[in-house]
Amino acid sequence: MNSAPREDISLTTVQLLNWLLLLVMSGAGWALAGALVAKSIFIGGAVVNVSFALLKRDLVNLLAGELEAARARFFIKYYLRLAVLVLVLFLLVRYQQVHTIGLLVGLSTVLISIVATMAGAVKKMYFRVEEAS
Repeated sequence: MNSAPREDISLTTVQLLNWLLLLVMSGAGWALAGALVAKSIFIGGAVVNVSFALLKRDLVNLLAGELEAARARFFIKYYLRLAVLVLVLFLLVRYQQVHTIGLLVGLSTVLISIVATMAGAVKKMYFRVEEAS
């Protein structure tokens, strides 16, 4: 048997990377393109990070309880949150309170964090398999 400790990818790690990446991207936006772009990146990232945290909480609650009883409530909350997210983004873009490209960059922080975390896990797994052979 393999006695090496198992290293799971933690959603908490992904969330921390989300916020760290958001701060770095906002700082880079400020340095390269100014305050409006930095604000837009931060707003987009904050919106998506809060949404990701709420989704994580709801999924943990769903999987911890009765699946049939909680499934309908989960989907209702999910679609309500999605509708609020769409409304907030629409209002921000409609009334030109944000730089659109900056907002899109901010909204991509969760995706970038997940891809980076998965790439790191695959790299660790690849080198572990390569060492074993």
